[in-house]
Amino acid sequence: MVTRRSFLTAAGAAALTVPFGRGLLGRPASAAAATCALTLANHGSSPVNAYITGREQGTDKPMLLRADGTPYHLESPSAPQTPLPVDCSIPIGAGGEANLALVQMYAARIYFVKNDTLDFYVNPGPALVEPAFANPSDANYQKTWSFCEFTYNPEQLFANISYVDLLTALPIGLELVGDSTHTVAPAPAGAVDAVADALVAQKNADGQPWDELVIRSDNGVLRVIAPQDHMASDSGAFASYWDDYVGRVWDKYAGTDLTVDIQGGRGVFTGRVNGGVLTFNDGSTFTRPASKDIFTCNDGPFANNPSDSDIKKGLLARIAAAFNRSTILSSADQPNGTPESGFYQDATTNHWARIVHAHTPIGYAFPYDDVCPDGQPDVSGAASDGDPQHLTVTVA
Repeated sequence: MVTRRSFLTAAGAAALTVPFGRGLLGRPASAAAATCALTLANHGSSPVNAYITGREQGTDKPMLLRADGTPYHLESPSAPQTPLPVDCSIPIGAGGEANLALVQMYAARIYFVKNDTLDFYVNPGPALVEPAFANPSDANYQKTWSFCEFTYNPEQLFANISYVDLLTALPIGLELVGDSTHTVAPAPAGAVDAVADALVAQKNADGQPWDELVIRSDNGVLRVIAPQDHMASDSGAFASYWDDYVGRVWDKYAGTDLTVDIQGGRGVFTGRVNGGVLTFNDGSTFTRPASKDIFTCNDGPFANNPSDSDIKKGLLARIAAAFNRSTILSSADQPNGTPESGFYQDATTNHWARIVHAHTPIGYAFPYDDVCPDGQPDVSGAASDGDPQHLTVTVA
């Protein structure tokens, strides 16, 4: 299986040559069909509206799908924040469903909003302005909405439920039928409240602003958001959170080899800290990460640079995962030296990811959550198939 980050941003099959998280050990023998049946099923007691956004495979044009399945291609407006001129909502009544043909598109999302509609805007380019969950001035801020992600190209259809940024009281599940059937369970009822309570408890335990990740409305918890998204609006929050832990890691590997298996038979590499830089025997280097780098997995030494070698990309994924799970200090063998039961055991860890996994059966809690020890279950909440026939997305 490919990583969420590398696959969702790939414009096509040619853009993805080697997966960088959990290995894709076999590739489809034939090209995926041009369309796949899509069912949007509302298992809840309230009506929802769905929206499908992304970029068209082959043309890279930003687009949405209308309720009848036809694409709407954005046109560049004369001014920023121009309201989307076409209604692309897909209404689904309580207990109902909508069926349409999904066309190939990438970096795509399926949104659901409960008892309401979502406001989308268009910037010159054109560029779609999607709902912002952490910005109180956004028109959609007080609405109950969520999304799943997918990319559908000639290689395969890859879909995932993601808690990398947020968890809401609108749980989403997946079933993808193709060469086999892949099922991803939704978060259970009450998960968002349980996560909110646990974040408040963690704040009381260590004094860090975990409670500020809880966004409430008059009706209770609206959503919980990830640390990096809170940091985007409050740069001081968690700014030094990882400093001591990183210092201990750098001290350890100044005198001990860090061994990283990039898996899938692609090699095992060793690194040491020299002159303040973690340097591997293939020449890949990583400077000392800051808190933002660790939480985002895409800043500083963990920035995803297309020019980096496939080896470095594989190392990056596993080192970033080891920091978020706080296993890089406890084990010099990554990622195979620590079973899932040993994740998040240090007092300094990604408590957002720890708490989300404690209250949801499966789903990404940080971008490289699909990295796991060989033989251990994948907890990332992704489904992929090289011959996709039918994708069902449920909301409750």
